[in-house]
Amino acid sequence: MLKQTLWAWNSMSAMFFQDTHTIPLADLKQKYQLEDSSFININGLNVHYRDSPCRQNPEAPVLLCLHGIFSSLHTWQKWIDELNDRFHIISIDLPNFGLTGPFPFSKIDDNSYPDFLRDLLDALKISKCHIAGNSLGGFFSYSFAARYPERIEKMILLDSAGFLFMPPLALVSWGAPLGGWVAENSNPPKSLVFHLIRQAYANADRATEEELLRYYEMMLRPGNRQGGSKVLQFVRNRFGFDTQCLKDIQTPTLLMWGEQDHWIPIRHTKNFQKSLPNCQVITYSDCGHMPMEEKPEVSAKDAAKFLLSE
Repeated sequence: MLKQTLWAWNSMSAMFFQDTHTIPLADLKQKYQLEDSSFININGLNVHYRDSPCRQNPEAPVLLCLHGIFSSLHTWQKWIDELNDRFHIISIDLPNFGLTGPFPFSKIDDNSYPDFLRDLLDALKISKCHIAGNSLGGFFSYSFAARYPERIEKMILLDSAGFLFMPPLALVSWGAPLGGWVAENSNPPKSLVFHLIRQAYANADRATEEELLRYYEMMLRPGNRQGGSKVLQFVRNRFGFDTQCLKDIQTPTLLMWGEQDHWIPIRHTKNFQKSLPNCQVITYSDCGHMPMEEKPEVSAKDAAKFLLSE
């Protein structure tokens, strides 16, 4: 623990001695938008999303996929490959992350993300859908299900944020007043970002150089460091994530969890099971924080079975 603390603080301190720069959005779009990437204006925010219709059934159920902190819609590629013959899949870069960038307003509150998701679905003319969320995206998923239960049919939470846990110390530092100022006004060390992402895998070697570089460069999109800092400050100011609403959610829910999750430990499944009235759990061995990346075939199969069951 001491070694990790020193690593985090030394890395944060090192940022004082780096030039602050960003990567122009046009350059990031050229590199990271996909063939079926689209952009849609939601209340002044140009949202990057992928609309992947079912290859075989134009009336297939819709599955909305939400990524975790400092991630992007690319994290769902393997699920799209596995599920696109049965589902119409919408994946997005959430506000404050990816190519979407920061909210156009200064303050984040409990309703910011649920209301954004409502407006997004309205703009896409989707009245009801399934939802899947990983990590921070899990918190946004169940927050949306609690606020707008009529819009969600079934929900999948993959290693979801919610109950109290100790995140990587670099993120704790980022959410603190001084650390947040440093992170907003200087470049994150590439080695620190790579270290954080590798921690999310059961086997750090599974994180490719291409994926690591994408995480790092997305942080350098203009506004993303400031936006990410606001999200972390929102969580800090609330003393964690809201879990009180879970008891009111009647939406059928599947928890998926990596048994070697180093970010949010597997014991949190018991807390979710106690709090969610209609919940089942599947865990995966040799898997960390992102089952859709480390166990794409089996987790996609489990997702389809759950979502298509009566």
